[in-house]
Amino acid sequence: MIGFLLAIALGLSAALIYGWLIAPAQPAATTLSSLRADYQADYVLMIAEAYPQTADLPSALEMLRRLNSEKPTVAVDEALLTAQKLGYSDADMHSLIDLKLRLNQYGGE
Repeated sequence: MIGFLLAIALGLSAALIYGWLIAPAQPAATTLSSLRADYQADYVLMIAEAYPQTADLPSALEMLRRLNSEKPTVAVDEALLTAQKLGYSDADMHSLIDLKLRLNQYGGE
């Protein structure tokens, strides 16, 4: 029994040393545009929810460019569609719509 526990402890120790010191996992080079649509919609929603406190449309546009560099307002359109499909709350939908309207008034690309 002691030999079995010792073997388990030795194997676990060897695995941790190998995984943490010898060959640790390297983070993948990812971008926001590589996220699934639901995570992208959540990202846009966070921007929309932060906007009333900041009232900084250029900053919101810059954050949206991280999802769609050519047309950041397309990211809002796609987020609205995804949010509708996933059944986001009315408050969340209003936040997204408000952001879309303000970007259109601002002349966002």
